[in-house]
Amino acid sequence: MGIWQKCMIAVACNTSLRRAGEAVGRKTGLAEQFVSAADIKGHVARATRLGGEGVGISSFYLGEYVTDIAQVTETTAQLRDLVPALNQAGGDVHISIDPSQLGYMQGRDILDRNVDAIADLIRGLGPVQGEKQTARTIRLMIDMEDFDMIDETLALHNRLDDAGVPVAQTLQARLYRTEDDLDGMIRRGAMVRLVKGAMAPPDTVAFTKRPDIDANYLMLAGKMLSDDARKSGFFPVFGTHHRDLAIKIGALADQNGWSRDAFEFEMLYGVNQPLQRELRNAGYRLRLYAPFGHDWWAYAWRRVGENPRNLGLLLRSGLNR
Repeated sequence: MGIWQKCMIAVACNTSLRRAGEAVGRKTGLAEQFVSAADIKGHVARATRLGGEGVGISSFYLGEYVTDIAQVTETTAQLRDLVPALNQAGGDVHISIDPSQLGYMQGRDILDRNVDAIADLIRGLGPVQGEKQTARTIRLMIDMEDFDMIDETLALHNRLDDAGVPVAQTLQARLYRTEDDLDGMIRRGAMVRLVKGAMAPPDTVAFTKRPDIDANYLMLAGKMLSDDARKSGFFPVFGTHHRDLAIKIGALADQNGWSRDAFEFEMLYGVNQPLQRELRNAGYRLRLYAPFGHDWWAYAWRRVGENPRNLGLLLRSGLNR
């Protein structure tokens, strides 16, 4: 992990800075810039409004660096309450989960029990009429975290998929192994959200230079938009704020005969609204990764730690609302 990222994580985890920062955020509205709401009611209302504008939501309950079992229990309870609330409101929603939020650090039995409690609620909603990947009202999206968690995270996805749970998986373009992992997901006809990757693993397992990561992202996007992917029922989700990359992906989709409603772009709530508008105006499906809850400070600084450019991006986004 680089010095910059270590510094930003230190900022995120510093109790005194967090208290001061959250006070400033409440007064200035900074927190509202990239957090959809403080509670389920507000988040569902925001998701409903965005759904009415044709924008999908990826719901995420805030909580970073979860080591306290009480917080794991709280997160599970919040997400179990969220499912029926979102279902009643309708709309196209993914519920994003970090395995570390739901008990990974406390043991596999705890993780499985908590994830299954949420997954069973989603599966219990029943099939959507004429269901395709795009028709599902609520779907469970599994985030990808540290490199040493990949095998267990993919195993979790596959177990849920085999059990008939509407589930999707995030993969990181910076990792060497992702090409093989993606091939397996394409054979499954899965839904995959491709991101560049939040953490900074060593160069023995990952690309470390930005041009190399971007090039691998575009190569993987080509696989996601291939004939084999389309025939298997695979559904691509491209998580990026990089305009040039998004344009290249759109051109690749057109070249390969993919309609603009057969895949989607996903961006962080509150970030780079000009690109969001541009994609929507061009007829692409757009989803916003929309966190809710009170623990916004750690979330914000983790985003900055992932990419120093996000600091300016977030601040500029506030001027473009």
